[in-house]
Amino acid sequence: MQENQTNRLRRTVTGMLLAATLVFAAAVYGGIWLSRKLPDWRIGRVEAAIAAGDTALARRRIEQLSDEAQRSIYLPQCDYLDGQALLRAGDTAGARAAFAAAGDYLDAVEMVRLCDYQAAEALYSRGDWEGALEAFRALGAYADAADRCAACHYAWALELENAGDLNAAAAQLTLAGEYADAPEHLRNIARAVTGLSDAEEALNAYRGMSSETVELNLQLNARRAQLSQESIAVGFYHTVGLAADGSALACGDNSWGQCNVAGERDLVAVAAGAYHTLLLRADGTVRAVGRNTEGQCETAAWSNVVSVAASNYASYGLTGDGCVLCAGYGDFSEIESWNGIVQIAAGSYNLAVLRADGTVWTWPALSGCDELNGAASIAINSGYAAAVMPDGSLRGSVPGLPEKEGLVSVSASGTCVLALDTDGRIVPYFFRAGDAYDLSGVTDAVAVAAGGTHSAVVLADGSVTVFGRTDEGQGDTAAWRLKVNQN
Repeated sequence: MQENQTNRLRRTVTGMLLAATLVFAAAVYGGIWLSRKLPDWRIGRVEAAIAAGDTALARRRIEQLSDEAQRSIYLPQCDYLDGQALLRAGDTAGARAAFAAAGDYLDAVEMVRLCDYQAAEALYSRGDWEGALEAFRALGAYADAADRCAACHYAWALELENAGDLNAAAAQLTLAGEYADAPEHLRNIARAVTGLSDAEEALNAYRGMSSETVELNLQLNARRAQLSQESIAVGFYHTVGLAADGSALACGDNSWGQCNVAGERDLVAVAAGAYHTLLLRADGTVRAVGRNTEGQCETAAWSNVVSVAASNYASYGLTGDGCVLCAGYGDFSEIESWNGIVQIAAGSYNLAVLRADGTVWTWPALSGCDELNGAASIAINSGYAAAVMPDGSLRGSVPGLPEKEGLVSVSASGTCVLALDTDGRIVPYFFRAGDAYDLSGVTDAVAVAAGGTHSAVVLADGSVTVFGRTDEGQGDTAAWRLKVNQN
């Protein structure tokens, strides 16, 4: 009897242990299965909320995701959907912030620009011409932003004219360029103010230009057309020239191959960065040699280039349709959206462009450059820009530049600004006395390239004189004869 009871007890205990083991195993395997399925389940719930457009619910569910990479995938989608909803509701500022938070998801970057455009249009509709103008300018070549800038100048001019401020109205009409009937409107103001019937005579008189001044401007423009500015360039420790036969010459430090310019023909321009050289061919293609660690020599695919410029570690090409090609160090997305450009100039780490409407744009943006609008020749370097104006005066975003008239071009470096006058003389401005060198003996220059440690001057006979540091051989130009324009 006792033995039977013992056996029954054993069987009961064994059954309980087996049941417990099965329950434990089921719990373990169930937990494993659940741990594997739970993330997918949670992701499915997130995606369902996003598909339903309920971003608030989606964000709460995203917080439950343990994988940071997964959260980074779905949060931008919520930001993008919020941006769309806010834009539909007319909250442009909120929409812009949401799209900006979405980063590069879908076309979020383009939607940010759309929001900026709509904000600019709102300013225009309210009659805030100055605010709208600044907003449209910041958009660069987006949509018809350039035309909207001209529209701001035009509308502003009409408001000023109605208020009786004809001088300010004329200034805005000038900046409006060819927009609508701005040119004719400007001439009408000039005729009304001066009492002269001839439109051009009235316009010149209104602008304070005597017949002598008009003649001087014509002479200055003719002199500028004779310059050979793109025939000479200087890097940190090397000098590059465009020879009379269309080949290239180079001397100085060649540690990166920046002087390996032999074998080229039919060149029309040269440019130099810190340790690289650009050669512009007559067919609009560009060869680059020298240091390429930042990609500054990756110009093989460029075409339709009409002008080149180089900063320390970047290359730029102006195309025939007024756009800029870029290679090397920097985020060029802003520059590559610009258009309507007629002149480019590069500094150590920056770029200046002169647009067809006369405005000067800089990258990165520099303050004080509005004073350079309407320039005839531009230069930039180390946080400042300088320009020679059509009347031959020198202006800049740096104080202390010499007050001189009759200038035709300007070149800039980290140590100096060198301007060229109609007599072929160099007008120098050095930031530090210790960097200065004597240029007073130059009397027949046709081009000048300012550098940080040395500068080069092309004379009327094509010879080249180098000033400053020459210990790396950058002054070995005695045998050079460069291409110069005929008078």
